Amino acid sequence: MARIIFLAPFRKHEITGGIKVFHRHAELLAEMGFDAWVYQPDGQPTWLESSAKLLTRLNAGDDDLLVFPEALNGPLLDLLQLPSRKVLFSQAHYYTLFNPIAPERYGSLGFERIACQSEIAKGFLERVLKLSDIAVLPCFVDPALFQPREKHNQIAVIPRKLPREAAAIQKIFTLKYPQLGTGWDIIDNRTERETAEIFGRSMAVLSLPFLESFGLVPLEAMSCGAIVAGFTGYGAKEYATPENGFWFAPDHLEEVADALARIVIGTQQNDSQIGRMREAGFATTARYNKERARAALREFYGPLAR
Repeated sequence: MARIIFLAPFRKHEITGGIKVFHRHAELLAEMGFDAWVYQPDGQPTWLESSAKLLTRLNAGDDDLLVFPEALNGPLLDLLQLPSRKVLFSQAHYYTLFNPIAPERYGSLGFERIACQSEIAKGFLERVLKLSDIAVLPCFVDPALFQPREKHNQIAVIPRKLPREAAAIQKIFTLKYPQLGTGWDIIDNRTERETAEIFGRSMAVLSLPFLESFGLVPLEAMSCGAIVAGFTGYGAKEYATPENGFWFAPDHLEEVADALARIVIGTQQNDSQIGRMREAGFATTARYNKERARAALREFYGPLAR
């Protein structure tokens, strides 16, 4: 059986959803009997607990299957020259537009198969890059990790992608609703487990994705019983509905702050609408489970790894 090697030549302190998904896919494939690895020369990510087998040196043979992310720059350009078989797994389709390799060349780089993580990304890759036969490998949320805890009067936010918007919304909220006494837990350089615990304690999570293919953070927040308010980053349109969150255009900063206040007040008063929204969030995350991800991975990699 061919080795499946997910290429993540990034610093071990670097926090991205793409690194996490590569590790989770390697874990699920190994559970199913595939010889799956993650190549991360800097070592195990410091912020992520993972049982995936790790390579810090890459000695790839002709039969090995290298799984590339869409960000084809830096050391990944050199890895493209290896004689090994290659697969592209695009987790952030917009990033294909900003690499040394022109986007129109992706179809001629020798990838045996191409996959992405949402129908939104698949449509983009087909329409803009003219790629075809693209598989969708859905994300999943681990409910054992991302689970509700005792709620505190706090709002959680990961401001990394939109720090100015995060600061503005927080300031608007504080100016308009000082009587609520709500705290803010700003998540920066925290481990995945710490993030899950913060989400679990929070009444609300401010959603600030940007140029997403999917957007895993809002789903993880829903799984923790936190109500989501903010933006979809476009990718979260795959699952975002008026029933499972308060979703706005990215320039509606005051409206987002008002929605966060609505969540805090509604949670404190056991408002039935907030309760229904929380249940809708649980139902949404239940669709993105390990079983579904495992089946898609088996279907995609099974024929390639023989």
